[in-house]
Amino acid sequence: MAAVTTTLGVGSGIDIAGTVSQLTAAEGKPQLDAIAAKTSASQTKLSGLGTLKSALSTFQNAVAALDTSSAFRNQRVGSSDDKTLKVAIVPGAATESHTVKVNTLAAPQKSISTAEFKSTDVVSEGILTFNDGTGAPKFSVTVTKGSTDTLTALRDSINNAKNNNNVVASILNVDSKTSPGTTVSRLILTSKGAGSANGFSIDASSGDTRFNLDKIKSPTNFNTVEATDANIVIDPQPLSATPQRTVTNTEFSSTDVIAPGLISFKDGAGVEKFSVNIQAGSNDKLLSVVDAINTAPGNTSVVASLIHVDSTLNPGTAVSKLVFTAKQPGVDNRFTIDASAGDTRLDFSAAPANAQKSVNSTEFASVTDAVTPGDIIFKDATGTAKFTVSVTADTVDPVSGDTIKGNNTLEGLRDAINFSADNKKFVLASIVTSDSTTTPGTKVSKLVLTALSGGASNGFTIDASAGDTRFTLSNAIVADTATPSNYVSTITASNFTTTDAANASEGGLSITRKSNTMTDAIPGATLTLVAAGTAEVKASFDNSTVSASINNLANAYNTLNDTLKQLTAYDSPGSANNGPLLGNNTVQAILSQVKLALTSKVASASGEYNSLSQLGFSFDKKGALAVDSTLLDAALSADLTSVGNVFNSTNGVATQLNTKIKQYLDAKGTISTQQDSLNSQLKQLTVDKAAVQTRLDASQKALTAQFNAMDAAVSQFKSTGTFLTQTFAAKTTTN
Repeated sequence: MAAVTTTLGVGSGIDIAGTVSQLTAAEGKPQLDAIAAKTSASQTKLSGLGTLKSALSTFQNAVAALDTSSAFRNQRVGSSDDKTLKVAIVPGAATESHTVKVNTLAAPQKSISTAEFKSTDVVSEGILTFNDGTGAPKFSVTVTKGSTDTLTALRDSINNAKNNNNVVASILNVDSKTSPGTTVSRLILTSKGAGSANGFSIDASSGDTRFNLDKIKSPTNFNTVEATDANIVIDPQPLSATPQRTVTNTEFSSTDVIAPGLISFKDGAGVEKFSVNIQAGSNDKLLSVVDAINTAPGNTSVVASLIHVDSTLNPGTAVSKLVFTAKQPGVDNRFTIDASAGDTRLDFSAAPANAQKSVNSTEFASVTDAVTPGDIIFKDATGTAKFTVSVTADTVDPVSGDTIKGNNTLEGLRDAINFSADNKKFVLASIVTSDSTTTPGTKVSKLVLTALSGGASNGFTIDASAGDTRFTLSNAIVADTATPSNYVSTITASNFTTTDAANASEGGLSITRKSNTMTDAIPGATLTLVAAGTAEVKASFDNSTVSASINNLANAYNTLNDTLKQLTAYDSPGSANNGPLLGNNTVQAILSQVKLALTSKVASASGEYNSLSQLGFSFDKKGALAVDSTLLDAALSADLTSVGNVFNSTNGVATQLNTKIKQYLDAKGTISTQQDSLNSQLKQLTVDKAAVQTRLDASQKALTAQFNAMDAAVSQFKSTGTFLTQTFAAKTTTN
């Protein structure tokens, strides 16, 4: 409404503005009061929903912390001797205990000149060329007579030389060996980086030959401590002396996958204890395979892990190997692995290890080089066909026009052999990278075929007459006598290197790196080498972190429960003390579903535990959730994997709650839908209020006009009356 100004009517003497304002206010009050009440109610509910969302989000954080397997794999890792080896673990990573023997530390090359320089001595002019460890020139220094021909100037010239990323020069003042009692100077050269790759030499043939540094031709010019690589041996001696420990001979790269299928773990008598199903694209990566084995239902016998070592097939390359360790010592806890229905490279049994290994002589530039399409038949030692691999080129589907990928490459042939349904524990195909014998200095790839059973009777031959004849193998076991020879055949070991449960020694795995910090030797752990010696990498699960997360869930529930009680509190009908979400069905549904998840058994949990009550959870009379620390700690110590399954298996408590809360908090969820509806109501109430106000303004304007007209009429009447009175009075006086 328009602003009210107290102004009395000229004619009527009435407060027109005040009267009109009161009349207009009285007219609009019922509607404006109703709009104000609805607005307040909607804003209160909207605020309550915001509080609900915030409380759910806080609860979800506690739930999500347990809805992951990594929450139950937090470890404490330390070194038994920090003066030899320091260890740190990546958060969430899992590893196992190892013995680490530090043989050498990575160190830079340090060369001290044997030539003694007095303060007046000069360096002969010319050029000094600094080469890397391979003899390749890296930078050079020019000595100019009268300008840069002192030892100090030479030091500075080396340090400031363009492209010098290799060497640091310094000067050492010492007692002379040739003139006792005299102080002389010697040049010290140190490689900037540690490791054999950072070694260097000096060609001084075009300058002062006293600085010629060649480890073969002139070793007397410098006393040199060679650059060395860091080398350790993992598990050079047993951790507990008696458990079986089996390491794959297969060397895996970071991109390798395990063939799909079933891997069955059996005891020494051949009775299956548990199995793992490997699925392509799901759990076929090495780390996923390790996790699948370690968390497999029924696995109480074997621990799987990964270790990174130097390749024996391709020196200088880091590879990974799978390690399987019996959880308990003693011959009664031996195990075997039946991978005949999966990746046969993981097959481990008591079969003889003496098996045929044939390396194809054909050199392929890469694993994607073409193989001639056709059939390749694999036969046993007697010439009986065992299985056939068909090599095909890319083709085009005549109906869809899509390209059907063939397998006519070296890696395609390897996979076709390994994944052939008829190749049952017969032959394993792999690819090895080696130096070319025909083009020295070039790396090439070769196909390697290994019999999966030992002995001459289990040898094999290959008939490739209907395909790529380069893969024909005429004779088993001994070298092929065909001309030209397609293969070099030898006898090899089994798929694994095993320390039997009865033995007290283990073969060590050598690892060489350029740095004293190794991040890839033991997955998830960083090793810092300090000195030569032996130290234990001790790994144990950090149950205190898991316990804290579980207790946090209980505390978060209690906070959520208190908040929901406040939001739905009841005092009396229409009371201002009633909760903003009193009667809201969503709140009741949340309370019901959360409590149901907390009290129900978990169908997908395997092992000893399948409910929170078994872990010490209980509700008191007021509905507060508490955790018995004694029961929880006992469960964590007894079977950590089973406890984890209660929370994060398919139907786990945390998994269920996390899914439900995400649905409630979703932008299209129930709470957001209610918020959107209330916001729409508030917008409409604002529009309605404006419409009422507009109508009242118009009414005020009309009433003001009417009152003003009335006042003008009254004023006119008063003027006329005054005029008549004066007129009649005048006439009366005249008469």
